This record gives sequence, C-alpha cells and structure tokens, in this order.
Amino acid sequence: MKTALIYDKSAPKGKGSWIEKEYETPKTIEALLKAMEEHCDNAIPIPFGPKLIENIRREKPDLVLNIAEGYRGPCRESIVPIILEHLGIPYTGSNGVTLGISLNKALTKRLTAQIGIRTPRFQVFKSGQDVTECYTELKFPVLMKPNFGGSSIGINPEYVVHNRKKLCTLVSEYIVRYEQPCLVEEYISGTDVTIGLLGNVSIEVLPPGKVVTTPDGKRKVICPFLLDQHLQKQLADWSLKIYNLIGAVDLSRLDYIIDKEGRINFLEINPLPGLSPYYGILPMLAAAAGYSHTDLIGMIMDLAFKRNREEGVIRYE
Repeated sequence: MKTALIYDKSAPKGKGSWIEKEYETPKTIEALLKAMEEHCDNAIPIPFGPKLIENIRREKPDLVLNIAEGYRGPCRESIVPIILEHLGIPYTGSNGVTLGISLNKALTKRLTAQIGIRTPRFQVFKSGQDVTECYTELKFPVLMKPNFGGSSIGINPEYVVHNRKKLCTLVSEYIVRYEQPCLVEEYISGTDVTIGLLGNVSIEVLPPGKVVTTPDGKRKVICPFLLDQHLQKQLADWSLKIYNLIGAVDLSRLDYIIDKEGRINFLEINPLPGLSPYYGILPMLAAAAGYSHTDLIGMIMDLAFKRNREEGVIRYE
C-alpha cells in the first residue's frame, strides 16, 4: 500500500493568523513518514500548495495521512479533504464539513450549548461597527481569541481584558491583526484539561492531560492527570457527545477548563490535532495509554482505511 503525508510547509515570518500559520517542522515530517512506513509499503510527502492536485494525481496514493491546516480563510482546513474526496482517495480524519464547523469556535460553542454542554459565555465582534458600539453583557475579565484560529495563535495574557474601554480599543486592533472575527468569552480561572479520542464505531477515550504554561510561554502537558472519578466520567461523556455531534471520525482532541467550583466548561474541539512525536499533545495522551508514536500513526491509518472501505470510497484511477 502506498500512503502520502499531506502537510503544510514552513510559515513565513510576520504577524497575522494566516501568516503565523500552523505548520510542522522538517524533523516532525521525517518522523511521521518513518512511522507511516512501519504500516505500509511506501510513504511519500506531498506539501500543501498550488501543485497539490497535480502531485496527488501523479503519486496516486492508496491512503493519505492528512495533517494540512491550509493557509488562509475560515475554510482552510477543509481544502485537502474536499480535494481528496473529489479524487476518490481515502484519507485520515474528518471531512471538510466537520473541520469547517470545528474551526469556527463560536458556531461550535452554540451547537454544544444546545445539547446541554456548559461553555463560557461569549460574543463575536466581526467589524468596525461592532467595535464602535462595543456593547457586551459579558462579565469581566474576558479573553480574546481569533474565531477561526488554531494552535493557540492569538491567545495570550495580553488579551485578558478587565474593562469595556480596553476591550473596545483592543478588538479593533485584533480584527486587523488576525484578519478575522474576534471571539470574546468570559475568562474562567481554573485547570485546563485536554481529552483525546480515537475510533469510530468503538471510540477510545485516552487518559486526560493537564495543560500548563511554562514561564517561557510554552505549553506543557501533564498526563495522565488524576481527576475525581465523577469529573473524569463527565469529561468522557461530553467528549463523545461533541465528537458525534459534529461528525468527527478517527481522532480528535478536546479542550476544557475546570473552574474553581469544580464545574467543567467546554472550550473547543480539534478534529485535526497535531501528531508530532516531539510537541503534539494527542501523541502525549496516547503515550499515557501505552501507545508508542508508531502505534498511534498505525491506528489512525487503520481506522481510516477500514472506515473508507466500509463507506465504499473509490481509489483514484
């Protein structure tokens, strides 16, 4: 079996969510290809870019391990799945619809709230008009996020805002800098927890991890993170409900915060989580469950291959 890894090239320097785009290091790409080769006859890299379709047609892979985030716009993560579906090539992970929903933080929060899952109250500012009015019933402090952002881009202490005047000033700058609507949600102080899922018909909930920020601003995961049995069960139940709600398949990672009263608050779901053995959070959660990085990549490929076969996806001819 011939497999292909579709990935993003390195980002150019600069500011802005589409310039500070998500990408993997050459070291990670090499490690992923090596892991893939343990489960197939041949693994090849295909970079996301203008010649993507041409390269796919030339290589004709039997399966694609998709980790490409895309370059620009709220549909950027959906581009690769759409192309692969058009060509009839099986791929790992969720389809373009699911990735589009999950990338829209506000939409995902509205959907999950409808099934009774607690999420911090929020408001979305889309334009200068919104900024001018800047009316909000949210309780301060609040946290600002790019509504279509990923990899924690645009989320840092300077965007924890304590009053309306400062919010009005920063929102305008934020929309320009990140070239997208600004999600503002009530800031909750507590414990950041992340949950990993693997599977389709039978879905495995990986051990929870606690996400902490080091003094130099980097994220570190403590896993497994021991939680009260009731909280751990609620996290697993909520994660499975959200996974199924948005139509996720094969794998996902979900982020929550447990407030000081012990209440769980859903933040977001990432059906296209990083798979780097060096800094990817999902591989860390999988390691706590006893899976090596090679095991994890093999499981994801196997899940996708079986699912596509059952769905009758036709290989590109």
